[in-house]
Amino acid sequence: MYDVSAMESELQDSMAVVKKKIRTTFAAAFKNVYCSDLVPDQFSDQSPPIDLVSLVSIADLKHVFRGAGFYVILSDRAVDGNICSLQRGTLRAIYRGECGGVRKRVQSHLFNAQYNADYKERSSNYLAKPKNEGKSFYEPHWPHCLKLDKGGPSGVNIDEAPHSGHRWFVLVHRMEGSSQPLRQIAELAFDDAFGHPVGSRDVR
Repeated sequence: MYDVSAMESELQDSMAVVKKKIRTTFAAAFKNVYCSDLVPDQFSDQSPPIDLVSLVSIADLKHVFRGAGFYVILSDRAVDGNICSLQRGTLRAIYRGECGGVRKRVQSHLFNAQYNADYKERSSNYLAKPKNEGKSFYEPHWPHCLKLDKGGPSGVNIDEAPHSGHRWFVLVHRMEGSSQPLRQIAELAFDDAFGHPVGSRDVR
């Protein structure tokens, strides 16, 4: 009647072809936006929009997109073994990632102590409500964050020494309506275009 194994193989092959096509499209778009591996001073008429935000204090997070997207963290803080070529002046891309809520994810990387404190408070407030008795807090917690040094702590606090002595920017490619698998392909395409930022210590 039909061969399930053959059909499954055909499905997987088709998905692989589509993923490769999307990855190639992302990589070409990144190279076009970041000519000569340089981040421009401004982005005009880009669709979807791209934001470039300077971060000094936690108040600056209000300028970071809340929704789904692909993001890149740049700094003039040297990180051993970084092969990523994307630059903005003396700053270099040291991390790239994706999330359905970019602002909170960036907070977890760069204002880690405040992120953990805020998360604990939100969780406690939620669980303290009688209507939530017996429930688990719905919001995911991110323990795996930017690592500047192999074996070092997960997440940094750029508003405190020694990190406050460096400059920090985040690039956000807004991807409203995107799925995580699509954003993960964008991550791999970025690596194809510029090399893997050493602070992104994922293995794929």
